[in-house]
Amino acid sequence: MKLFDVSVLGLEKIFDMPGTWCETDYRNLLRELEVDDVDDMSGGDLFDILLMALQDLEPEDAGELVLGYKLKDRVSRGSRQNIVQDLLEGQRAWEETADIYLHADIFAACVLLQQAFPKIFARPDMLRLRLRLVAIGAPGKAILDEEPEAAFVARVLADGMSEKSILERLFDEQLVSNSFPEADAIVWRAEFDERSADGRSALLTVYSSEHWLDSMEDVGDFPSSAYNDRPDEDDED
Repeated sequence: MKLFDVSVLGLEKIFDMPGTWCETDYRNLLRELEVDDVDDMSGGDLFDILLMALQDLEPEDAGELVLGYKLKDRVSRGSRQNIVQDLLEGQRAWEETADIYLHADIFAACVLLQQAFPKIFARPDMLRLRLRLVAIGAPGKAILDEEPEAAFVARVLADGMSEKSILERLFDEQLVSNSFPEADAIVWRAEFDERSADGRSALLTVYSSEHWLDSMEDVGDFPSSAYNDRPDEDDED
C-alpha cells in the first residue's frame, strides 16, 4: 500500500554532519590528554587547544586515542590500530570496515583527525540527501508527526533505489520484515523539518556514507510504502 509520494530535492557531498562532536567531547578528550584547567576554557579555545594537544602526539597515537574515545570498548586495541593504519594508507575505513555499526563513529573520528593532521589524514566525505515526503493518508501522516526512525528511512531509500543497490541486495528480507535493527548503522542521522501546516508533508534530511546513499543519484519522484518497525507483530503472520 502506498503511504507517501516522495520527491528527491538534492544529494550532495559534505565533510561533516551535525552532532559529530560537541564541547563535552572536547573536554573529555582534553582530560584524557591530561591537559590542565579544562573546565575554565571557553568553547572557542577548547577546540584549538585540543588540536594542539593532539598534534603533540604521533599521528598513530592520536588516531588510536580519538578512535578509542568514539568506539569505546566495541573494538580491541589491536583493531583500533588496524583502523588507524587503514586511514593513514588512505582507505575509506568509515565505509570499508567490516562492522557497519562502527562506520559513523569512525567517520567522526576522521573529521577530528584530519583537522589536527591535514597533511596526514585524508578529509572524510559523506552524503546528505534531502527528500520531500507527502503522506497519502492517516497512517503516513502519523509517521510524519514523529521523529524519523532509521528503519523507516531505510525503507524509504530502498523504495527509490534499484533492486541492484547495495541496500536492496544485502537487506532485502529486513526491508519487508517487522524489524530492521541494521538500519541504525545505515542511517547515520535523519530529521524531519519544514512540516506543512496540515501535517501531510515534511522535508526529510538523511546523512550517511556514499556507500549507502550514492544509489539515490539521478532518482526523481517515486512512491513509497515505508513504515516504522513493528516489534510487537510476528513476521510469520
